[in-house]
Amino acid sequence: MADAPPTSPPPSPFARYMALSSRQITTLLSRSDIFLIRLNRLLSTPSGVDTALCTICYFLTLVHARLSALLASRLQSLAETIAKNASDTLLPGETLVATIPAPEGASRLAYAADSTKRLADLIADVRIFVRLWDLLKIYAWGRKTYLEPPKDRALKVIAWTQVGVNAAYQLLENGAYLAQHGILDWTERKQTRWWLWSSRFWAAHVALDLARLGRQRHLRKREAHERGGEEKEGKIERRKEEALWLKEVIVNAAYAPMTIHWSLEEGVISESMVGLLGTIAGGVSLRDKWMKTA
Repeated sequence: MADAPPTSPPPSPFARYMALSSRQITTLLSRSDIFLIRLNRLLSTPSGVDTALCTICYFLTLVHARLSALLASRLQSLAETIAKNASDTLLPGETLVATIPAPEGASRLAYAADSTKRLADLIADVRIFVRLWDLLKIYAWGRKTYLEPPKDRALKVIAWTQVGVNAAYQLLENGAYLAQHGILDWTERKQTRWWLWSSRFWAAHVALDLARLGRQRHLRKREAHERGGEEKEGKIERRKEEALWLKEVIVNAAYAPMTIHWSLEEGVISESMVGLLGTIAGGVSLRDKWMKTA
């Protein structure tokens, strides 16, 4: 009878740890590679860059608003504590005037709030700058609408109206932006007026886009009713159209209050709400573009 082959000793705990670590590192590197490749695809297009910057900008606006509120709350609490303690030691008619350095935590909060505000403003400025030549895109949009007009009369009217209001919006924004940076010699009042009207035309675009989406939904339902049953491929295509429609509705619904806010000198919503709504609008669009990089 032949001898049984010798069995190798089980790996030591250190060897098992090294093997596990090696697999984890390999997995991490592989996932990092995939992420970076997809990120490069996203940021290799102007629309991808703008969507990413939009989301970051509004998220920073939200963070700044919350940090500022937290800082104000802490400073208010500190002031009340000092006033209470001082009142116990002062005689009637005495007044205490003191300069007290801000606590370290409050100083860090103030720095973080200021930094997020500066970065958000810088990103917003960059986004407006790269829109200076968007009138060319609007011209191309109008040209395509002329050469390939929508078959539905209502959609055709909406499309042409959107081309007009977007051209007005972009022209007004360009003028206000250049004046803000001292390139055009305008008064502050004129700059404000152009910013406000620019936002009002943006609000008109959003309203028209919601009307377009409503009309498209109505036409799809009517076509589906006339067709009756659909094949599997047709149902898949309808689901894709519905997902795109829902994404556009969410984005426009988030932008709508913001456009009204910026259309009025005093505004109607808080900075926190602007940041939240903008993050939703940008985030939904960013997710859609990110999925397309896979």
